[in-house]
Amino acid sequence: MKKMIGNSMKHFWLILFLISCGNNDVTEPIEVTDPIIGKWFYYSYRNDNEINYADNCNQKAYFEFLEDVNSSYVSYKTNNSSDCIKDDTMNVRWSLIDMEYSIQTFYGDGISASFPPRQVSVTYQYYGTISDSILTIPVGAVQNLNFIKR
Repeated sequence: MKKMIGNSMKHFWLILFLISCGNNDVTEPIEVTDPIIGKWFYYSYRNDNEINYADNCNQKAYFEFLEDVNSSYVSYKTNNSSDCIKDDTMNVRWSLIDMEYSIQTFYGDGISASFPPRQVSVTYQYYGTISDSILTIPVGAVQNLNFIKR
């Protein structure tokens, strides 16, 4: 009798296991977003090997990278009365090319108002990389700007 109950319990657990496995046949797609998506705030810059941290006002400057590659850059500055004010807003287009981000900044929508419309020139072209949660953008032979995601 014990053996029959033991075998029945084994069958019960086996059937329960098979039913639970059968319910997981629907595979949910895994959504992968690019690590650059989000707001990256200006944090520091490196000249040669010396790291300098941005002041509180400049740390408000940020890139906001959106999934549709049309994004923005907002900068801040201290005015004559020592107030931190928004300085400039630019549009940004980004793409990932060979493990490096191409970041182009420009004004307007990137298209001129003339007929036929033509591409407006890019104001700045950067190539950045993300490592250890820091977006590093070289801006000269020995200088890098560093941004952190918040």
